[in-house]
Amino acid sequence: MSPHPILRPCITALFILVLAASFPFFALSGIASASDASSGNVYYENLAAWNTPPNGAVLLIVDGLGSYYLFPELAGKSLDNEPAGHAYLRTLSYIWDNGFRISKMKAPVPVTENGHSVLVTGNRKANSEIVGYANSTFLDVLREEGFICIGVMQRGDFESMRNKFDVIIYDKTNSVNNVDFTIQKNEFPASDPEIIRRLVSVFEAQQRNASSYTNTKDTGEKYAGYNRFGLDAAVEALTVMENYPDQKFILVINVGGTDSTGHYRGYYAYLDSVDRLDADLEKLFEKCRRNDLLFVLTADHGMAFEALDKKSGGHSSAKYSKANESLYIPFIVFGNTIRSGVVYGPDCGQEDVAPTLLSIFEIRSAPRFSQGNILPAKKYASLYLQFPAAESFELYRQEGDGSVIVFSSAGFFENYTAYSLSGLPPGSYLLKWQNAGGNEYIQDELRLQIEKDTTVDLSDYLKKPALTSLTDFNKDAPPLSSHSSLSSLSSFSSISSLFSGGISSFKLTKTAGFLLIGLINIAGGAAVYNFYKKRH
Repeated sequence: MSPHPILRPCITALFILVLAASFPFFALSGIASASDASSGNVYYENLAAWNTPPNGAVLLIVDGLGSYYLFPELAGKSLDNEPAGHAYLRTLSYIWDNGFRISKMKAPVPVTENGHSVLVTGNRKANSEIVGYANSTFLDVLREEGFICIGVMQRGDFESMRNKFDVIIYDKTNSVNNVDFTIQKNEFPASDPEIIRRLVSVFEAQQRNASSYTNTKDTGEKYAGYNRFGLDAAVEALTVMENYPDQKFILVINVGGTDSTGHYRGYYAYLDSVDRLDADLEKLFEKCRRNDLLFVLTADHGMAFEALDKKSGGHSSAKYSKANESLYIPFIVFGNTIRSGVVYGPDCGQEDVAPTLLSIFEIRSAPRFSQGNILPAKKYASLYLQFPAAESFELYRQEGDGSVIVFSSAGFFENYTAYSLSGLPPGSYLLKWQNAGGNEYIQDELRLQIEKDTTVDLSDYLKKPALTSLTDFNKDAPPLSSHSSLSSLSSFSSISSLFSGGISSFKLTKTAGFLLIGLINIAGGAAVYNFYKKRH
């Protein structure tokens, strides 16, 4: 029996409308599930496919390297006000010209133990005792993320620091004239024994050859050789890691020859030591560049001189500790995901190194005592959104007088209360959300200025009285905290934008649902009428 004529157009329209209403759900949810980006009640999305964090990093800490002897915009001087000059730098100037740098990063206390402790913990008041606590350093955080931690240390090698590495080679004497390098392994459950064994092997070879680096009558070459030993040991460690491209790692190097030169040989020899270090650094940097590794250079403290012609200097005693030359250290970062040619001007501290390093790796966790801020070193930022309940929202990037949608949560079958979005170019953004689930919110959109990894917890913000204008957000909203975020590898902003067009996908689907219900009622009524007519 063929359908009643009244039913034919109703059934056809019903079929078409069901397909149309379902398409946004199936299309978007298919992409979301393909990305496998969910974790608990958090959704992770990388909005730029090329925004891939590095698999490994080299952090070079040059003991006693002060900013005032490196950067052309800084004019150093001795304590008796005699102008100081700059080292001759070829490798480092190339790195900072093509990377991100800070000229004046302040060390809270210009002492080696404190400097190293602040660098790894992100805490201004850190010391060796705090370093020894569980989960207190970025090394602990990285290990939880599957990293191997490798150390080549000459200064700052106190026991609690050494215990944070899977394997470390260090100098027990910290003496250029009497080197005594030893190797320490620490047992961690996730460490790959084969990799550790090969690292120990290359460190043992370097250990046997250590005396040749300082066995010379040329005093300048002796101190330069002490630095070179650490750089060469690091290159050998990187050669091992080249055989394990999927293994994440960090290699922390500390070289002490420059600090010793400043203490015992004076200003002119100090500059010469920096010159030689720069020349020896080229091999290590090229190794990092060819393997797409993150390269970071900083220091524990600087160095000051009472007079340029005196054969000694210092940084920690009362006479030197308040000098800018002792307090300000360089921070230079180079890598594929790092902004290029940027000189960052605002004040920052040594405690900012740890959170910034983790941010570059797209790791949202932080050391337990960290107080530092994330610095805007990355080309792309991450945004972490926390809603009080599952919501439908869209994120737009402001471009000129208009805006472009970059992310939409419409079409998700599973509701999330938190989202982590990475791969956002720095700039102005507009966040719009729906009043889903009967939630009564005073405001349903928010303007954001995103320059670095940013957290927005709307749980507190949505309880505030309505703002007079969206531009008041920066003044009245709860403070934004900074962190990094995890990411997945898919982006569906282009598809979701097909359904925006000034009307949200949520509203479009809701309207289609009402029409669908209406058509079902019409079709049902027609069927009842047809049945009644045939019976009578």
